[in-house]
Amino acid sequence: MNQLVRISKILNVEPFKITALWNNGEIRTNDFTKTFESWRESENTHLLGLTAWEVFKGVTVTHEPPRTLEWMNYPITFTFRGKTQTAPTDLDPDVLYQESTFVRMIDSIPVGVMLKQAREKAGLSQTDVAINAGTTRNYISRIENGKSDIQVETLHKIVELGLGKELRLEVV
Repeated sequence: MNQLVRISKILNVEPFKITALWNNGEIRTNDFTKTFESWRESENTHLLGLTAWEVFKGVTVTHEPPRTLEWMNYPITFTFRGKTQTAPTDLDPDVLYQESTFVRMIDSIPVGVMLKQAREKAGLSQTDVAINAGTTRNYISRIENGKSDIQVETLHKIVELGLGKELRLEVV
């Protein structure tokens, strides 16, 4: 089952452009100047309120799925099944993704490079590390060459047992 691409975090908001990090690791920009033109042509009067910078810059990411752009400062009132409701204005995340421009992928953490440097500094072979950590030389090679993902628990085991070092992770 494919994961639906959704917004994780807004990185930058400038006049009528929003750059966001998506949950697939892509950084993408939506330029709303083109979108505003299509809204004017469709006479979508409510969405045209977003053309005001004071409104537009109030954008946030929804906390609940579908993780998309919303404007809490610009609610919409609608009637559904005979009941009038008010909710923040939000946009379809699939359309946002399709209309966005790819900027770059987020930088991956070079775990394999760090492990290789630490192993070489310790004067150990891949086989030495593998035996000490209870894994295979092939697996160590795949990690060092970026060909295999690694769980934090396994990384901890390789660093502590295989290299005889201490693993420290920091989130800043």
